[in-house]
Amino acid sequence: MENLDWIEIGHDSDNIIRIAHSGQDLFVEFKPNGSGYKYYNVPFEILQRILNKECISKSKGRPSYGSTLHVLVKTEGYQCEQYK
Repeated sequence: MENLDWIEIGHDSDNIIRIAHSGQDLFVEFKPNGSGYKYYNVPFEILQRILNKECISKSKGRPSYGSTLHVLVKTEGYQCEQYK
């Protein structure tokens, strides 16, 4: 796999262990089993927005990395593949 600069966020997220951007693609590793996904052609701006936790978690009622990833990446239809 590519040499990525990972951002560890597991301490502050119920769903995400760490996240990285290759300059073109977004990489996310999830709790609890450490599965990893590569989302293709995701703009770097989206990573910045995820790190800013722009969306509110419906279950927790507070800003969330996972909710922001869901809204900005998953529901927008970015293609992905599991790598881990």
